[in-house]
Amino acid sequence: MYKAKIILATLALAGSTSIANAEEVSLWVRTSSGAVLQALAEQYSAKHEDKVTVTQITAEQMVPKLGAAIAGGSPPEGAVLDLIYLPTFAANDSLEDITDFVKGLPYTDALSPSHVRLATYDGKIYGVPALPDASIIAYNTDLFEKAGLDPKKAPASLEEIAEDAKKIHALGDDTYSFYFVANSGSWLIYDFLPHIWAAGADILSEDGRQATVDTPALKDTFAAYRDMWSAGAIHPTSRSGNGNNAVEAFASGKVGVLMTGSYIVNLLTSKYPDVKFDVAPIPGPKGGASSFAGGDSLALIKGVSEEKKKVLLDFVDFYMQPEQQVFITKESGMPSRTDLADQAYAQFDKRNLVAYEILAKARTPYTFSSDELFVSRTGPFLNLIQGAIFGDDVDGAVKKAQDEFTKILDRTNP
Repeated sequence: MYKAKIILATLALAGSTSIANAEEVSLWVRTSSGAVLQALAEQYSAKHEDKVTVTQITAEQMVPKLGAAIAGGSPPEGAVLDLIYLPTFAANDSLEDITDFVKGLPYTDALSPSHVRLATYDGKIYGVPALPDASIIAYNTDLFEKAGLDPKKAPASLEEIAEDAKKIHALGDDTYSFYFVANSGSWLIYDFLPHIWAAGADILSEDGRQATVDTPALKDTFAAYRDMWSAGAIHPTSRSGNGNNAVEAFASGKVGVLMTGSYIVNLLTSKYPDVKFDVAPIPGPKGGASSFAGGDSLALIKGVSEEKKKVLLDFVDFYMQPEQQVFITKESGMPSRTDLADQAYAQFDKRNLVAYEILAKARTPYTFSSDELFVSRTGPFLNLIQGAIFGDDVDGAVKKAQDEFTKILDRTNP
């Protein structure tokens, strides 16, 4: 009896020691991604002694709050944030180097290339994809057919879209061929810049340190947009709207082509099931295809303990597994890995595969001053689009943007 009590006491002590050694890590996430990450953290915590605790931060407050927490010495162990901010945090020595972990994954080559690129600084990797998305076009097949266009053939170039625009607009004064959000820098880097990338050009150098605004590809893109605007084929709220009515305008059956994102397939099929549409990659002015790789990446904060680092990286490997990738696809529209098409989309609309497949070619501006260059309502990118498409001096707008980009980069490059 005495021996049995000793054995039970030993087992109880071992159990309490195991619990005491369990780690709890804090993960900050944007509210836009909060529900999915919270569910994944709960799934992980239910199967492990270690726990991942998610704190949701309003998207607009994530970067300043995280920066302040790091500066104040009380940051979370990890953060899931917009991938475009990773170069800035990495350059400020705020993130943990996880190069060996990423390169050691058996599915490394299947990670979104742009997410890995944005997480790389000075040859080291500081983040992994969490919840990616990609930009695409949606087009109304009914309107294409009524305009004498082939509804089964997606426009192969922006110039073709501009030609189709006039035929679609000819169906009626209240019918427009094209909708894009011209009054938001965040929208424009998402669905305008892919035209440039599809043509093999860019607005920034590969390392993000130099402006390369003035290119033939950019001017060809502006020419197509100006052609549609002068023909009255662009939806009038494109110029000054914030995008809130973009989906509704397309769903009304009065817009031929919508510049949009990977979420559109599931949104239209669930909310507007009567809309006849298809999707395609974003074309360049004369051909090619590209996309903006958006969404979130997960990064570890510099100085995280080895024990907590191990838990967070184990959580990454957990949500990268096929079962969780299917869950992510169901909840947010796109998995983090590009090698799971069969599993991820088996039960979903196959049109989702268009965005999924273009993710491998998608890009994201690599910059240390994203907000000042692209997001600011008084910034050079938004001024460039407004001036070159709706103004009278394309060359002047391009030159001004090149000069303003250069000044900002010279001041903010690390």
